[in-house]
Amino acid sequence: MGCNSALSITDGENHQQIEAPKFLRNAEHLIKKASKDKRRKRAPNRRKKIKASRRFKRATAKVSKLTRKVANLRQNWVHQVAAEIVSSNSFVATEKLEVKNMTRKAKKGKRKKQKAGLNKSILDVGFGMLRSTIKYKIEQIGGVFIEVPTRRVLPSQTCPKCGHQHKKTLDVRVHKCGVCNYLQDRDIAAAEVMLYWAKGILPWAGTALADAESSSSTSRTRKRAGSMRQMGAKKRQKSIEDFAKNELGDVETHSSGEANCGQFIS
Repeated sequence: MGCNSALSITDGENHQQIEAPKFLRNAEHLIKKASKDKRRKRAPNRRKKIKASRRFKRATAKVSKLTRKVANLRQNWVHQVAAEIVSSNSFVATEKLEVKNMTRKAKKGKRKKQKAGLNKSILDVGFGMLRSTIKYKIEQIGGVFIEVPTRRVLPSQTCPKCGHQHKKTLDVRVHKCGVCNYLQDRDIAAAEVMLYWAKGILPWAGTALADAESSSSTSRTRKRAGSMRQMGAKKRQKSIEDFAKNELGDVETHSSGEANCGQFIS
């Protein structure tokens, strides 16, 4: 996953790169203009007992509509990309990314503007949403989803042909191995490393499929992947079940405490 190319996909022979749609970047000037108009209207103030004006409410609704449109476009794009991947693959290996840590604010005096722009680009692509949607659809068809531990494997620093590791900075976008002279796009080479590691055929790396974190069993019967609406329903059902379990646990604990207390008194 990346900011310029949202996804770099490979099956070992064929390669594909999906460009980032940049929905937020394209609508950013409209959102800024609407937000500027909103700041010019009379905002509510509870301390001074001032109510929001009608123009302020209309401006707020306009900003909300623009941001909601960006979110809907991103969600629709993620669903289409995940459906395309799952339609022809039942085995997917991707990098394990800590999006929360990646989008953390920069410290004082360390290129805060550049880091803020990078964070915005990462969130615009939606790394976390892409990962969860692909994982959900793979599980629906009974496939295998693997997250490769990037800190141990170092996909962007490793050569997929010989396994030699060479440190590269972010501005180096082409992988050129100094040992076997393998030349490839940096993201495609990293995707090959993750694929070979998940299959256990990465050179000079004693990896196996059992070492990875697989989220579903390899079922031969291929099912149909669910939609985003079904994914949301499944998450809501899970949250309701967790809430019910917690409530039931509290009731059981309370009743057992009363029983123990009664026995102690008697």
